[in-house]
Amino acid sequence: MIKITQFDKIQDELNQNKQDKESLLEQIKQNETTIQLNEQMIIDFKKHDEEQIKIIQDLKNEKQELSIKLKEFEQQKISFEVKLQEKKETQKDANNQFKRMKKLLNHYNKLWYNQYLYQKQDCQLSKYLTFSTTYKHNTCSVTQNGKVIENNSGFWYCCMCDQMIPKNGKIQFAFKIIELSYLMIGIGFRDIVQSKNYDHCYSIDGGTYNIYSEGYCYNHDQQDKNGKQITFPFSRNDIIIVEVDMEKKYVKWTKQSTNESFTLTIDTSKDLYPCVHLRDKCKVEILNQVFK
Repeated sequence: MIKITQFDKIQDELNQNKQDKESLLEQIKQNETTIQLNEQMIIDFKKHDEEQIKIIQDLKNEKQELSIKLKEFEQQKISFEVKLQEKKETQKDANNQFKRMKKLLNHYNKLWYNQYLYQKQDCQLSKYLTFSTTYKHNTCSVTQNGKVIENNSGFWYCCMCDQMIPKNGKIQFAFKIIELSYLMIGIGFRDIVQSKNYDHCYSIDGGTYNIYSEGYCYNHDQQDKNGKQITFPFSRNDIIIVEVDMEKKYVKWTKQSTNESFTLTIDTSKDLYPCVHLRDKCKVEILNQVFK
């Protein structure tokens, strides 16, 4: 009985060992499978790492290319800004030049009739000359398309002509005395005469150079000749020819009927215009004919 029991015990132990062995083999098999899976994972990770390394390297290369392009762009930007600044400076210069040319053009527009009418040295202005309806005292009356001026006031009032005396060449114009009380014939600076409201602007600092019908000279800047009886008298129906040479800086008055004349030096630093000064009842006409 004891032997049977021992045998059974041994048998049980063998069965248990067998089971343990089978269990161990199964575990070993599972471990091997797990190891294989891990090895595959390692291979996959290595492959993935290589791909990531390649991607990173590609990104680095792309970054380097972008950096180069960025530098090129910055250089282009600097070059563009320089050219833009140059264009701005050029445009500024062009604008300044345009303004200067526009100013010069306006000046030449003001002198347009000079270029057309006074190409020869001796030019006749009378044909184109008109008394101004703007640059005169308001009591003076301009009629016959600007060719006649008259006044009937007890004060010395001035009327300028519209046309400026040309800067080049010798010019002539002529006035005929239709009615006369007191009259001066001359040339003057429009701005000065205008600043004096066209009133008593015939003497020193008055802005005009004149001969007076009583034979006196009155002028802007020559005290030794101002108010002196050194010219010739003129009266109704007389024709007074005025000759001006801006280059030689003189004005000359001539009475056509007697050929008497008087010459005065003038300041030519500013534009000059023909003018007359009238007091009491006077009437003067600008003649059109050319005088030889």
